[in-house]
Amino acid sequence: MISIPVSFLLAAIFLGLGLLAVFWRALPLFSRLLFAVFFLLLCVEAGLVGLRFAHGNVDFLALQRSLPVWIAPTLYLAFATMTVPFDGAKRLIRLNALVATFLTLAMMLPVPIPGFVDVVIGMTFAVYCLALFLVWIGGPDRLSEAPTGQSGLLHKLQLVAILVMAATLATDAWIALLFAQQKFAMAADIISYASLAFLLAAFGLAVLALRYRPPRRSEKNVSAAQADKVALVEAARRILLEQELYRDPALTLTRLARRTGNPDRDLSQAVNKVVGVNVSQFVNQIRLEEAARLLAETNAPVTRIHEQVGFLTRSNFYREFQRMFEEAPGAYRKNIQSSPDSRSRYSDANPPSSS
Repeated sequence: MISIPVSFLLAAIFLGLGLLAVFWRALPLFSRLLFAVFFLLLCVEAGLVGLRFAHGNVDFLALQRSLPVWIAPTLYLAFATMTVPFDGAKRLIRLNALVATFLTLAMMLPVPIPGFVDVVIGMTFAVYCLALFLVWIGGPDRLSEAPTGQSGLLHKLQLVAILVMAATLATDAWIALLFAQQKFAMAADIISYASLAFLLAAFGLAVLALRYRPPRRSEKNVSAAQADKVALVEAARRILLEQELYRDPALTLTRLARRTGNPDRDLSQAVNKVVGVNVSQFVNQIRLEEAARLLAETNAPVTRIHEQVGFLTRSNFYREFQRMFEEAPGAYRKNIQSSPDSRSRYSDANPPSSS
C-alpha cells in the first residue's frame, strides 16, 4: 500500500469542499445544503477507509459500508432539487431519504447471500448514476431552479459527477471481486490508488472552485438583462390584476412564477431588483393599490374590501394600509371622496383593472 495517508488527505479536501458549498449562495438553499452534506459524507467515508486499511481499525466497518447508500442519493438530489420548485424538492428529499433508510436497514440484516452488501451498494450507485444521467440529458435548461448564469457550469459538473459515480461503481465491483477471491493485498493496493486518483480529482475541483468567478457581462448585456427583469415584473403585475390572483390570500411565489412561465428564483430576483422588495411585499402593494381604488370608487365596507383584496385579517390590512398611505382606510376614503380633483388624479394614475 502507499505509505502516505491518502485517505486522510482526501477527507480534509472533501471537508473543505463542503465548506465551500455552504457559501455558494448562488445556488438554491436545498442544493447548497445537499452538496455540503454530500462532501461531508465523503469526508467521513474517506476517513473510515483510512482507519480500516491504513491502521486495521474495523470498529466502524458497519458505518463505512452503509454510507455509500446515502452518498449516491445525496449527490443525485443536489442536482435534482434544481429541477423542481421548493415543495417538489422537499418531496424528493423525503422519498430518497426513505429509500436510503430502507437500504441501510436491509444491509444490517443477516442475509445468507455472499456479497449481499456489495450488491446493494453497487445497485444503489447504478440506479442513481442512471437517474443523474436522465437529468443531465435534459440540458442546462432542465435545472430550472438554478440561476441562469450558473446553469451551464452546473450542467458540466453534473457530467463530472456521472463519470465519477460510474468510475466508483466499476472500482467497487473490482475490489469486491478481489475480496471474494481473497486477494486482500491487491484489493488494498487498488483502494490506495483509487484514493490517490480521487485525491487528485478532488484537489483539482477545489482549485477550480476557489478560482471560479462568474463571467463579467458587458454593459449591453447588463442593460438587456435589466430590461428582461422589468418585463418579467410587468408581466407578473398584469397577471395579478387581470387574473385577480391578488385576491387569493394563499398565493405563493411558485404559483405566480408558473403563471409567468419563469422559475421562482428568476421572478424573485427580478422583483427585488426592479421594485426593491420581495415578492410577498410586491403582491401586498398591488392589494393595497386595489384597496385604495375601491375605497375611492365604492362605498363597500372596509371589512369587505380587505377580504376582497386578499388580506386575511383586518388588523394586518390596517397596518399595511397605514404604512403605505400614511392614514387609516376610513380617513383615506373620506379625504379622497371629498376632493374631486384628488379622486380624478387617483383614477388617472390607477385605472381600474379589467376585472
